[in-house]
Formats: sequence, structure tokens, C-alpha cells
Amino acid sequence: MCSLFLLNLLFINPSIAQQNEGLSAVVFLEICQDKSISLEKSKRDNSYFKPITISKLNEEIYQERIFLKITVTDKNKEFIIFNKKIDSVKVYFPNALQSENKILLSGHLVPRSEKQLFESIEINAIQISDYYPYNEPFYVELVSSQQLPLTTSLDVLTGKEYEQSLVYSHHKETIIQAVFQGMLWIILLYNLFLFASTIEQVYVAYAIYIFGFSIFNAQNSGFFSDYIIPNHPYFSSLARIFGLAAAFLGHAYFTLEFLPKEVFGRFWRQFFKGFIVFVSIMTFVYIGVMYGTNNLKLYTLLSKIAHAAMMVGLIAFFIYLSIKRWSDTMTKYYLIASLVLVLGAFIFNILQALEINNVGIIVEAGGVLEILIFSLGLGHRMKNLEKENARILEEQNRTLEYKVMQRTKEISKQKEEILVQNEELHQQQEEIISQRDYIDTQNKQLKTSNTHFTDSIRYAKTIQKAILPMKQRFQQHFEDSFVLFRPRDIVSGDFYWIYETQDAQTRENTTLIAVLDCTGHGVPGAFISLIGFALLNEIVAKENITSPAQILKRLDERIQESLRQKQELNSDGMDVALCAIKKTNSYKLADFEIKFAGAKRPIYFIKNNELHEIRGSKLSIGGITKKRIADKYNFEEQTIILSKNDKIYLTSDGFIDQNGENNRKIGSSKLKECFKEFNHLPFAEQKQKFEETLDNHQGKQKQRDDITIMGLKL
Repeated sequence: MCSLFLLNLLFINPSIAQQNEGLSAVVFLEICQDKSISLEKSKRDNSYFKPITISKLNEEIYQERIFLKITVTDKNKEFIIFNKKIDSVKVYFPNALQSENKILLSGHLVPRSEKQLFESIEINAIQISDYYPYNEPFYVELVSSQQLPLTTSLDVLTGKEYEQSLVYSHHKETIIQAVFQGMLWIILLYNLFLFASTIEQVYVAYAIYIFGFSIFNAQNSGFFSDYIIPNHPYFSSLARIFGLAAAFLGHAYFTLEFLPKEVFGRFWRQFFKGFIVFVSIMTFVYIGVMYGTNNLKLYTLLSKIAHAAMMVGLIAFFIYLSIKRWSDTMTKYYLIASLVLVLGAFIFNILQALEINNVGIIVEAGGVLEILIFSLGLGHRMKNLEKENARILEEQNRTLEYKVMQRTKEISKQKEEILVQNEELHQQQEEIISQRDYIDTQNKQLKTSNTHFTDSIRYAKTIQKAILPMKQRFQQHFEDSFVLFRPRDIVSGDFYWIYETQDAQTRENTTLIAVLDCTGHGVPGAFISLIGFALLNEIVAKENITSPAQILKRLDERIQESLRQKQELNSDGMDVALCAIKKTNSYKLADFEIKFAGAKRPIYFIKNNELHEIRGSKLSIGGITKKRIADKYNFEEQTIILSKNDKIYLTSDGFIDQNGENNRKIGSSKLKECFKEFNHLPFAEQKQKFEETLDNHQGKQKQRDDITIMGLKL
């Protein structure tokens, strides 16, 4: 990599060509350095031109532009050569000056298609005999357009000298450069093939380095501008920048991949990563300076500073490798290859200083040797990797054999354990089969018992259904009616009751209706409902009690007696909404007299399309409380006067206590809203609406209690 720095610095400031003192006798030379005047003005006033020798001309450094007045007296001298990278060389002939015509002959930044005579990037040739007679002066303008000092190396040659020293030399260098580029690209393609075959990153890094080295040498030798992009000279510098950047980046990347990991400490690995970032940034800086400001002087200064900074770090790395890691074979390949190219560049520089020309092949030979040594190193690396892979494979095979042997022993041991476990499992299986048979027997017995029990409950449902009033009994006494009856289980603790009798005092026909909600649900509730049903019929039929309040008081006493609550202290009982309905003519505008008494249950009625509620007493039927023990309690009775088509509703608490999916109850407020909303509908539709409301609220929740709603139209 050091050699790349030396080459770059070398080609930025090439040495001055050999001076020829003997030409003064055949060429008369004058110079004008005043860049503020035109050539036409200087021609009219010869005082601007001053005589100068060729040797003096070639020694001096000029600013941006000079005019030369040249007179050739020797007819054998056919060519005037400027052997430097002068940006443009323009030739003016006296006759052409009269019409302001110019002949653009050559120049470093002149496209090949515009050059009158072209041989090489460093040859700007004027063939005198073809354009102007001898002993007559003509004028040459030399321009440096990139803000660099102007230097030249003028020479005057015969046709034979031109052919031998320049044309032949140029053809030879072209062939050498073509062979050199061909070798580089063969090695580059071969490494890309290796990368595709092995996916080893070192090969693609090496290919990038060779690519950059190839582009860099092609540009510096003129091969790039002569044969690849001859009509775009400004892109030649861009190729140089990218070629040098690719070479630096590829070499740094190659260094990281080529040398063993243990060669790098943490510092040097970070150094090369930083080096890659630095080169990438500086590449864009160079492009900006070169093509943004067109200032080659600034570009050269930045290049020297950046290269010097990187050179210090790389020399330190080479010293570190030489002292600390010389014993490593890959390190030797790396250092020797780098040294060969550095040595070639050093010899080239010495020979140039001694004014020995045509020695560029030394640098190219050094580059080829470096690449070949790196290739040998990669071959050695590949052999080492193959040996290492073989060693690893052999070690893995031995490890695998050992593991297989150990695993075989473990499997044998496990097999013995499995046989023992199988025997134990076989015994356990026999025990499980025995237990399963016993469980199957018990399950069959339980299933039989459950079937009998369920059948019994279903029969009890039939009995309970049989005692409930049929729809025809309601139709005999009411204009319309409905009963929503939904038990939680097969049998219900709710029941409804209707009884036709005569008032004990007035002997008027009276219809008693009630909705009762017994303690509990299912079988216990059903038992209490049967007791309550029987006691109600007995109280009304045998004891001739028709007052709702007295019926409730008497029912409370009989429940306590039947269930022996004073002895057992149980609290089973029921909530009741009971009313006695009879037609009456004692009121002019009334058709029905309703007497109501409730045990913790209200009555709802619709009169004049308005909903009314009368609450029952706070005592329930049955159970032992302090009020009952004191025997100072009574159920309240209230009288309601209703007209035909008014509606009565009696309910248990199952509807309002039903939970929804959000765990909230329907509530009494919602029940009242339903009465208000549905009362104008026929009772069959009202029942359907109540069921829909209940189903929508309940969702997938389990029914909490028995539900009963009775609606009657007078």
C-alpha cells in the first residue's frame, strides 16, 4: 500500500525531461509571459517577446499561460515536441492571425478527435514542414487551465529521431501496458471465480484491489486516455481518483481478510476500519475539488496531506508486523509483497531523478510481482485452510465416534431401564385396568341412579305443571293474558295460582290470582311450592278466607306449622303478590275492585296509559323473625278501582335479578320501562318482547333464578 502512495505522489509531480543545449543553433526562441495581453497584440509589438534558450525555458516555472515565438532554421528538424502534460497547446501562424483563425493542435485536456497530431498523453507534437516554411516565425500558446504552475520540456527532432525515440517507444509502452493490463484482469477474474466458488471474502477484496491498481496504472501511463476514453480527457482524472480509491479500499479490506485474526489487536482492526471510512470520504472530497473548483493545485495539496497522514499509520503497522508477527507465514507474504512494489517505485523514482527515461516498466514489474506474491500467499492460505478443515473434520469424526460410543452405552443403559419400567408399567396397567373396570361399574351405577333421579324430577315437573292453572281458566275471567314462566332447573320454586270463589261477606263472585316465589329453586323450591299451593287452596276453600291480607297471614302461620319452623328455626318460605278481583257497580265509572296484599312483592297496573306500582309488606311468608315471635305483625291490604281494558302485572324477582354479560342485573327500572313500552301490544306480543329482552340481556350467562311474569287485561 505504501507503493500506491509513492506512485500517486510521483505522478502528481513528474520530473523535468532532459534538456538539449545544442538546439540553439537550429531554433530561435522568444517568450512572452504577460498573460494580460493577446497574442495578436504581442505580435504587433515585438517588445513583449524576449529571447530565451531552450534549456532556460525548460528550467523555468510559469503562471497559467505563455506565448512562444519559434523560428526553425534547420530543415532536417521536422518536429517540435512538448513532452509534458500541458493542458492545451495552440499553434498560431502569421497568416492565420490576420483572419483570427487558430489551429488547435494538441494538449492534455484536448479530446483526441480535435487534435491535429496525436501519439500519446505526454506528446504534443508540431510537424513543422506540413504547416509552415522554415526560417519563418510562428507562435505557440501553452495554457494550464487547472490553476497549476506551467512547466514544459521542449525538444526539436528529425523525422527519424521522432520515429525512434517517441513513436517506437510509445508503441512499445502500449504493448507492455496492454500485456500488463491483461495479466491483471486474468488474475482479477480468477479471484472473482474463487470468490463465487468459496464465498471467501478475501478473494473479492483482492479483486477490488487489482481493479483499482489496474485503473490507476492505465490512467498514469496514458493508456486510459489514449485507448479507452480518448475523447473525454476530463474523465481521465476521475478514473484516477476512483482507481486509487478502489486500490486503497481493496488493499485495506484485503489486509483485514488476508492476515490471520490473531495478528490484529483491537487498535489495528479499528484503524483499518477507520482507514476505509477515511478513504471513502476523501474520494468524494477529491471529486468535489477537481470538478467543482477545477483547482488541480488544491487537489494535489489535499492528496499529499491525506497520503502523508495515511503513510504514517501504515508504516507503523508494517513496523508492528515486522517486530511482533514476523514468525507468521502469512505476515511474511504480506510484508514481502508490499516491499517488492515499494522497492520498484523507489528504483523508478531514482532513475527518473537521474534523467533516465522509459523506466515505467519497473513499477509495473513491481506491481506484477506484488500481485503474484499475494497470489502465492492466497494459495498458501488455501492450503492451510484445507489442512485446517481436514484437521477439524478428523477431530469432529473422532468426537463423533466418541459421542456415538457414549450414546450407544447410554442407549443400552436406557434400554435396560426401559425394560424395567415396561415391567412396572405392565403391572401398573393391570392395576389401572382393574381400577377402570371398577370405575366403569360405578359409572354405570351412577348413570342409572342419575337417570332414575332425572326421570323422577321430570315426573315431578309433570306433576307441578299439572297443578298450574291452564290458559283456559284465565280466558274465562280476563279479556287477555299471558304468563312468562321459565324455571331455572327442571322444576321450579315459582308458581302462579288462580281461584274462583265468593266473597265471604257480600257473596259476590271473586277471582283470586297470585304469583309466588318460594325459597330456593329446583327440587327444594318445588317442594315448598307444592306445600304453598295446597295450603292456599285449603285456606280459601275450607276456611272461607277471601281477604288477600288475611290469606297471607294465615298462609304464613300454616307454613310455620307445616315446616315446624319454631322448632327447627329454618327460614324457608315464599314471597307473594296476591290480589282479589271482583266486578262492582258501586262506582259509576269503575268496573272492577282490586284488593291487593303483598309479601315483599308489588303489583303493577296500567290505568289511563300510566304505570302505577303498589309495594307489598316487607315481610315474607314463613321463617322466624322477631316480629313474628312478638306476634305483632299484619300484612297490609290496599284497594284499587280499575276500569275495563286496564292491565295488571304480577312478577317474581327472577327477571330483575338476572345477570348480563357485563355482570349487571336487569333491575326494576328496566322492568318498568318494559311495562310502559309494551303495554299497548297484545299480550302474546308482550310475552315475546319480554322474552327477547331477557335473552338479549342474559346472553351466554347462566339463568340465575326462576322467572315468572303474569299479565292480565280486565
